[in-house]
Amino acid sequence: MSDRKDDEWSTLINSKILEILSQETSNDEPSPLASITSPGDPRFPLAIDHTLLKQDATPTQIDSLCDEAIKYGFKSCCVNGIYVKQVAERLNAAKGSPTIACCVVGFPLGAGSAESKAYEAQQAIKDGALEIDTVIPLGLLLSKPPQYAQIFKHLQTIVSASAPVPTKVIIETGLIPTPELKITACILAAEAGAAFVKTSTGFAAGGGATKEDVQLMYRTVRYKKTVKVKASGGVRSFEACRDMFLAGAERIGTSSGVNLVKNLGMSAVGY
Repeated sequence: MSDRKDDEWSTLINSKILEILSQETSNDEPSPLASITSPGDPRFPLAIDHTLLKQDATPTQIDSLCDEAIKYGFKSCCVNGIYVKQVAERLNAAKGSPTIACCVVGFPLGAGSAESKAYEAQQAIKDGALEIDTVIPLGLLLSKPPQYAQIFKHLQTIVSASAPVPTKVIIETGLIPTPELKITACILAAEAGAAFVKTSTGFAAGGGATKEDVQLMYRTVRYKKTVKVKASGGVRSFEACRDMFLAGAERIGTSSGVNLVKNLGMSAVGY
């Protein structure tokens, strides 16, 4: 599969596009979290990646992020690489906490080399990261024609370097102009071994997660059985989370985790 040429990828992807866009959405299988109806559901905190990725985030703020995640039982603390070791040590000190360290690599642009992202991921894992979120090289996807084989090899390099730690691939839906290209990005990520496809970095001007995009992504990757969908970017209320779960998401990336479990609305920008 890794030696497929662009024309072979094009045949596979175009076939998948026709299949997915011709399906009736009413026939979609519900996602495992579609039955969450209140923030009090014990599965809800474990679906949240509690996130602080601002460039001006301080060590003190990172400690607070960890303490909140421990208190509410979030799935992860998602941070930039400089803070992974700090996060892992603080989480490990909280005996019995389910929260893990998650690190973004090649973030937020995704325009670095595959080798540099792979090294960044391996360093994050050495520092204690148990999940990796990386960004697709979007320019190669928007190329005419898309550089299928190069994108696949790029993502596979990062996924392989991170294994067995799972990798989430951010496709930046707000900057992808058509459903066909969103499907293409998800297929390439899934075939490269991604554990999740993820909507957004939260940094792009094109916008964050929408239930329509999440549903399309869910319908695209479910053929792989093990690939899941993460919704991130602008998800700031329990009602929005509920929409994402109904659309197929199994993880939410947000800086508003505390307000979500308390069912408080948020108007903050970004994640």
